[in-house]
Amino acid sequence: MNYKYYNPRKAALDTARELLTGALNAAVVDGSLPEAPLPEFIVEIPADVKNGDIASNAAMAGARAFHKAPRQIAQAIVDHLNLEGSLFDRVEIAGPGFINLFLGAHWFTSVLQAAATEPEYGRTDGGAGKRYNVEFVSANPTGPMHMGNARGGALGDCLAACLDWAGYDVTREFYINDAGNQIQKFGKSLAIRYLQLYKGEEAVPLPEECYQGADIIARAKEFAEIHGDSYVDKDFEELKDALIADALPKNIAGLQRDLGKYRITYDVWFHESDLHKSGAVDDVIKILMDKGACYKAEDGAIMYRSAQYASKYGVVNRKKDENADGEEEAKDEVLVRANGIPTYFAADIAYHYNKLAVRGFDRAIDIWGADHHGHVARMKGAMDAVGLDLSLIHI
Repeated sequence: MNYKYYNPRKAALDTARELLTGALNAAVVDGSLPEAPLPEFIVEIPADVKNGDIASNAAMAGARAFHKAPRQIAQAIVDHLNLEGSLFDRVEIAGPGFINLFLGAHWFTSVLQAAATEPEYGRTDGGAGKRYNVEFVSANPTGPMHMGNARGGALGDCLAACLDWAGYDVTREFYINDAGNQIQKFGKSLAIRYLQLYKGEEAVPLPEECYQGADIIARAKEFAEIHGDSYVDKDFEELKDALIADALPKNIAGLQRDLGKYRITYDVWFHESDLHKSGAVDDVIKILMDKGACYKAEDGAIMYRSAQYASKYGVVNRKKDENADGEEEAKDEVLVRANGIPTYFAADIAYHYNKLAVRGFDRAIDIWGADHHGHVARMKGAMDAVGLDLSLIHI
């Protein structure tokens, strides 16, 4: 027997229908029941276990066709019912003519046999190959992961595995935040730590807003081991870019290695920087502008009407209204700064638009950390504003 798609519940219902149909045919053949088209009948799991594991109204459904009382028909069916070697070990007639079947030991052992002999036991085709994107962990590549990332990894990978087992075409995805302010801060932190190796910490102090971790010092030392002091007198931006180019791939490889330690692998490692390089961020901002969801501020920044869209989906960013006794009101958000540089939020909108509108996933699922709680309403509002079906995204 092929147990790959074995469903014990369905097996019991299907077997019961086959047995009852066979018994009806046998009763007609030997004259116990008159010749007539076999009736349509119900096979179901009864609400009360006293009525068996499977119950059927086959006898009552055949009363008109066979011109007999339902209990007589039920008796004829039971007399011709061969349970030997089946999933059932006994049968009863109840009430006006219900036929109640009781599962035997073979049904229970079939479940064990299926699980023991078929590595893919329990896999179904219920998802019908629908394409689901599950994005999880997506830790910043500026440093090592923390326990919150590990939690997201376990949740995301388990969910993806369940969806895969249920017949969905699942893409496990890691979104690499390799652009924006945090990468510039990463480069600045590395550059200062590198310069400190040759000039000292007093000569080149590390600002509080920079990354303070020991991992930054380690990466700066690795760079120095290769390049020595050759970058000490170079332009700071050149030094920063060189350190980012050296350290960022190492950090990403470290994320892959650490996730692999507890058997989490990804189908796609999606780079935020690709959204900027391809023009995808500019494209989605244009869509929002065309739909009236954005406007230009006096200083030239492009603002997203968060107060209009995100407020429908939960808490939004707020500001104090100076003319209303300190009361707070919803505020709009910057998508493109006055200097022309897009914000992280702009890239995030473009990323989700890419998942659903460009790559065409049937559903996008985000597993976010607790620190992203306030971002849920913003993202749902943005997806609404850009014209996407919100039922396709789960955060």
